[in-house]
Amino acid sequence: MRKFKLVWSSRSECGPNRKKNEDSIYPSRSGSDSPPFKAAVCDGLGGHVSGDIASTIAVKTFQDNDDNLNKLINNANEKILKFQDDNPESLGMGTTMTAITINEDALMKIGHVGDSRCYVLSERNLVKVTEDQNVPGYQNVLKQALGSNEKLNIHEMDFQLQIGDVILLCSDGLYNELGEEYIKKKMQDGTSAESLVSEVLLLNPKDNVSAIVINLT
Repeated sequence: MRKFKLVWSSRSECGPNRKKNEDSIYPSRSGSDSPPFKAAVCDGLGGHVSGDIASTIAVKTFQDNDDNLNKLINNANEKILKFQDDNPESLGMGTTMTAITINEDALMKIGHVGDSRCYVLSERNLVKVTEDQNVPGYQNVLKQALGSNEKLNIHEMDFQLQIGDVILLCSDGLYNELGEEYIKKKMQDGTSAESLVSEVLLLNPKDNVSAIVINLT
């Protein structure tokens, strides 16, 4: 495979029906670079104490100089659990985490806990790479989250990317408002995270809204 660049856009906003934004994303700013690359979306559990702190801890841990997703996610989980031990008023805090790394061979590794999502648009087909970890029959109840389980069952997988592919990482605040056919069309049209989040905010969403759109060029 010839050398390629990654061009990404990032945006996370507090929804109009929320008092604060409990989502955290990495990278938090749009940019471009050569691989290796990593990114993550973390959605602090809405309605829980300190959900914003949990997602912030997860993203800060993700910035460590390590590309092992299993290790990074488990380290973030340990730090969130320790924060709760040190700050009893924060008991019950937690966050989702959907994280990726992309190497020089365009191999994407995914580490996933919760119900944030990773999509890939490849050859005009939209693939939902992750599976939501919700309790059956309860869309808003997670089977597990960082900070609420000492042992995580991290869903890990590999996905071989090609030049021209587009990756979307997003919180449920985005995909609950936009159908997958619409998401597919917008990604085919070359949408940015800024544009997607702006469209959702116009719909008066119930939740906070976060997205990272990554292009392989």
